Amino acid sequence: MRRALAAWLVALLASFSCARPSPFAGPLRLLERETLAGRLAKSGALTTGDETRPALLESARYRVALPRRARLTFGMGLAFAGSGEAPGWYRLAVLANGKQLLERQLNPRAARGFRDVSVPLEGGAGLTELRFDLRLTDRDGRDIPAPSDLLIGVADPVVHDLDDYGKSKGVVLISIDTLRRDHVGAYGYPKPTTPRLDALAQKGLLAQDAVSTSSWTLPAHLSMLTSADPGAHGGVDHEHKFNGRLATLPGTLQKAGWATHAVTSHLYVSRTYGLDAGFDHLDFHQDRKATETADKAIALLERVGDRPFFLFLHFYDPHWHYDPPEKFRALFATGYQGPQTGLWQSFKDKTRATTKPEELQHLLALYDGEIRYTDDEVGRILDHVAASGLSGSTLVVVTSDHGEEFLEHGSWEHQKTLYEEVVRVPLIVHGPGVAPRVEKQQTSLLDVAPTILAWAGLPALPAAQGKSLLAPAGAEREAYGETDHTTDGTRKLFLRAGEGRWKGVLSLDASGARIKRQEWFDLAQDPRETRDARPRGDVAEEIAARALLRWKEGRGRGSGAPAVTLSPEQREQLRALGYIK
Repeated sequence: MRRALAAWLVALLASFSCARPSPFAGPLRLLERETLAGRLAKSGALTTGDETRPALLESARYRVALPRRARLTFGMGLAFAGSGEAPGWYRLAVLANGKQLLERQLNPRAARGFRDVSVPLEGGAGLTELRFDLRLTDRDGRDIPAPSDLLIGVADPVVHDLDDYGKSKGVVLISIDTLRRDHVGAYGYPKPTTPRLDALAQKGLLAQDAVSTSSWTLPAHLSMLTSADPGAHGGVDHEHKFNGRLATLPGTLQKAGWATHAVTSHLYVSRTYGLDAGFDHLDFHQDRKATETADKAIALLERVGDRPFFLFLHFYDPHWHYDPPEKFRALFATGYQGPQTGLWQSFKDKTRATTKPEELQHLLALYDGEIRYTDDEVGRILDHVAASGLSGSTLVVVTSDHGEEFLEHGSWEHQKTLYEEVVRVPLIVHGPGVAPRVEKQQTSLLDVAPTILAWAGLPALPAAQGKSLLAPAGAEREAYGETDHTTDGTRKLFLRAGEGRWKGVLSLDASGARIKRQEWFDLAQDPRETRDARPRGDVAEEIAARALLRWKEGRGRGSGAPAVTLSPEQREQLRALGYIK
């Protein structure tokens, strides 16, 4: 009797042990697990858009021991290699213990890229059967056979433990293209363009006098990611891309085991110009709106928030054309009823003499509307960071590549000059360990990468020319920048000693051998650069010599940058935006 009772107790304890799920060690990649059929499911590389991911290529069932708070992420995608139109509709259903969690469909004739999906798995910890049903159907939902040249798949299905989000460090670097410093509330702008950025600045580090390395997108962003002058990284005109000789911020983080992803919205910030160096994937789409950028950012945070991650987001909306959503257009409306629009073609040839004050105010209002729209979408990302438990482990850096001209010196747009309205940018750093303060010393986009790497506890880039803003302040340094995209055929460079000090702008001939023009500004007396006032004594010669040395050293280090071959479509994109003729 005792033996029978003991055996019964052993069997009972064994049954409890089998029923109890083992501790969850996530993230759990389902493609690496056997299905309920006792084998690995059919999988393979699935390429759609410009991205390749490992994918489940057939219907499958898995038994998974879920954590108490679980999330399932995956990408829904398809690839068609045949001629003509792909047939049918791709329909996907995901079920947990027989209960349908979602159903999605993709049109093979319109799909581009992966559609990322995030699903909370409710019901608490325990063994759960997850089922993926992949079907190709006709319009009415009836199954049809899939041709051999059509792949439908579930890319990288992963189960996450929500309690793991925020256990590792993460960085979100946000670049808001064409955002003038003096149109940001934290820098004194009276209109409500940036309430979310202003709140972030109050709780973090605000660089009072941040300066770009250029007045246009390509060189500035490469400097941001390499901490090197434009000449050194090679991306100085639309015909050349990143030379690949310098270590990059994302590449350094990638080698340290971080997930590195980018979402960008301009050709200059794409694989075409080498900006994908060091990223696991750079998702580029020309003229992408802020809402889509934020949506993709949130999807990425859900995919990688439980491991170390670096997310670079490029918002393009404040760049011309100025055409904000109606809600934000109305917020800054001036009452203007004339024909002037925010399209570049409608104002590019106007001068001070031919631009009415009300037209200029209307354009500024449209520009402000674009800024506020972007600020709201950045706010959605910040809210998601907080709601996901990432705030205590995530560094957020917000800046811009350059500003914008509105006839202050007779020009529109940017890229052509190096005046303050195009080289001063906002720079905000917020995160754990960053004490709220205003950094009064002059800073540069060169300081972005060193700051992030210092916060992450990783070594500085070997050729970095910037410094971490988290290090003790030392002697104030000069800020340097340049542009080759000019209307007069010159190569322009500037050296700036800091807010309230001297600034020199040199225009070199096409060869760079001769100075054709010098401009000098006393920023203490004339911060808007309305008067060309050469400094006394040897000051001008010293500044000019240091600027030329910086230019020559950079061009020497970055010579031989690879040429870019643009497609007719890409050339037309740049032509429509006024970058090339």
